Amino acid sequence: MWHRATWLLAGTLLLGAGVYSESSWQKIRPSVPEIGRKEIEPSLGQGVLLGILGGLRNIIADGTWIRSYVYWEKKDRAACEALMRTACALEPRSRYFWENTGCVIGYDMAHWEIRRRGGYNKVTREIQDEIFKKYARHGLTVFEEGVKYTGGSPSLLISAGQLSEIKLKDSLLAAEYYRRAAESRGAPWFAYFLCAKSYWEGGKKVEAYLWYRKQYIEKLLPMEDGSPDDLNHLRYFEEELNVPFLQRIPRQKWEKKI
Repeated sequence: MWHRATWLLAGTLLLGAGVYSESSWQKIRPSVPEIGRKEIEPSLGQGVLLGILGGLRNIIADGTWIRSYVYWEKKDRAACEALMRTACALEPRSRYFWENTGCVIGYDMAHWEIRRRGGYNKVTREIQDEIFKKYARHGLTVFEEGVKYTGGSPSLLISAGQLSEIKLKDSLLAAEYYRRAAESRGAPWFAYFLCAKSYWEGGKKVEAYLWYRKQYIEKLLPMEDGSPDDLNHLRYFEEELNVPFLQRIPRQKWEKKI
């Protein structure tokens, strides 16, 4: 009986939350659809938009973002992107909004268009590749805007690098994004290896080694554990490039223990 009452209460609360969410959206909806595409671009009229909404923009941004997933489920590209970019305009320093908008555009929407054209069996492989690249480039523009408005988020730069690598198959473009991420404030430790690996795979092996070596000596080696994984990668580069032993990174005291 107790369990049944608990489930009944939970169901009632969920139903109430749904009704409240829908009624809230109906109240704020007039503030969103009338914003044209040009007005929702962060570079155009954002100050006016934020000024009008004032302290309500956080609530409206969250509601707009949640609503965008309704259209994501429907695979409605125009409505989904419009609402996601509206959320970005309302909260321009939200890395979460920018990152997920770029990923949805860069990864998901190409599949939606292929299905709209008849599916994978009807759309040729060449056209599929063109569609994937088109949306990947569009996703990169979103990431670039996000980098600008979040103050150079390394997470967005890494996402841009991954999109370049996975969808555009462009190792050197990916390397440039990873490099910017590695040289940003608050860079994650793995950004250095991603950059070097992408340069290496793009054919710039010497540049990959020299840049990685410099970053290792200046930033990674001083870390508490000495960054042994990065040194292992550098040792591999040294072997592949036949770097003379006297010109290699000096062997660390703890290196034999690895």
